[in-house]
Amino acid sequence: MPELIERFLALRQRLTNVREADGWLLAEVQLAEGDSEVAAALGALHEDGVISEVRREGRLLFPPRFEIGTLQLRIDTGRLPGYFETYDGLVESYPDEPPATFQVWQRDDAGQAGYLAACQLLQLLKTKVEVWDATQRRFFLVDSQALEVPLAYLAEQTLGIAALLETLQKFLNVAHLDADVRWIFFRKSSVRLLRDVPEPSRLGLLLANLANVLERAQQDYALYLERFSFEDLLKTFDEKRLKFVEDLNQVLASIQMALIGVPLGYFLIAQQFKPCAGLVGQNFILAVGGLLFFGLLFVLSLNQGKTLAEIGAVIDDFEREQARKHTDKSARLTALVASVRSQYRRVNCLLIMVRCLLVAFAGVVLAATVWCSVPALQNRFLYLPASTSVSNAPAASPTGVPIAPSAGPTPISGKGTNKP
Repeated sequence: MPELIERFLALRQRLTNVREADGWLLAEVQLAEGDSEVAAALGALHEDGVISEVRREGRLLFPPRFEIGTLQLRIDTGRLPGYFETYDGLVESYPDEPPATFQVWQRDDAGQAGYLAACQLLQLLKTKVEVWDATQRRFFLVDSQALEVPLAYLAEQTLGIAALLETLQKFLNVAHLDADVRWIFFRKSSVRLLRDVPEPSRLGLLLANLANVLERAQQDYALYLERFSFEDLLKTFDEKRLKFVEDLNQVLASIQMALIGVPLGYFLIAQQFKPCAGLVGQNFILAVGGLLFFGLLFVLSLNQGKTLAEIGAVIDDFEREQARKHTDKSARLTALVASVRSQYRRVNCLLIMVRCLLVAFAGVVLAATVWCSVPALQNRFLYLPASTSVSNAPAASPTGVPIAPSAGPTPISGKGTNKP
């Protein structure tokens, strides 16, 4: 570090109300009586031309006659080569290439790393862009139109560049056989971002959004490598969509058969139950058979659910893959994926409905078995209304044992019988 910079840095610690104005540094310093160190520094820097003016209450002072009190200083930063108050000042003076040595009063490690990375990036772009105007401090991105980009940005817009620089350098490396194609995709991505932005803000916006620009360029390049077009994507997706729909329809057909077979099986089984006192073999066998039937159907529904889940996972994987290959026209593709997903949800709801029916009908079979085995429940919960009866049904005794009808005819009152 030059000795002149060291002397100024020693005085800089005592300066207050520091501000920059048109290349000058305006500041104040408090000179106390007997403070020979500050007085000596002021004299030396004034002699070197760093401090061009020293004033107190508007009166111009010259060394060594400095008055005690608050002194106003006018500092010529041009006499301090490589010194900058802030990184924004450094960027303004050296936007694309750092000086051999520099000292920034504002301590900011992230700012320094970002500035150096931004300079490396601009040196890389200098070898790529179609027009680089060093005199006017600007360059042009020539795509379908020539986009002017002035070398103007803020230090805070460079903070994320250091983490991306290595990836970008690899992507745009001239050693690639298709280096020109890679640059075209990066340029298109940059132009797409900057074309509607005012000129002074373009470079800062590019640096701040470098991650998005690079990601978009890499995606477009990946599609190029796969010789990918949106129409090819639609064709490929339509083929897969038809396969998805076919698989969903197969599951749906099984569900529809279950929706028909479950109620039908229930009514066929329930029709064979016979009310009696206690559990009899016929009712027991019907109950076990019915529960096995519903159980097997439930296991089948679980298998259908697994198949449906695998179809859903394939749809998710396909959707993620196409999201990675996002293009400007992907809204059409998103709508097609949404329609398949809607059908998937509908089939899944029907499958849940079948499982609920199986559980409900299994419960009804158990309830019917209990009802047919307990006479008290039969008397309390009638299967038919009390007025509905069969005239030739045998009467039952209080114990439940049927009473046999009399063998002979019942005499009719008012008529006699012939006697021999």
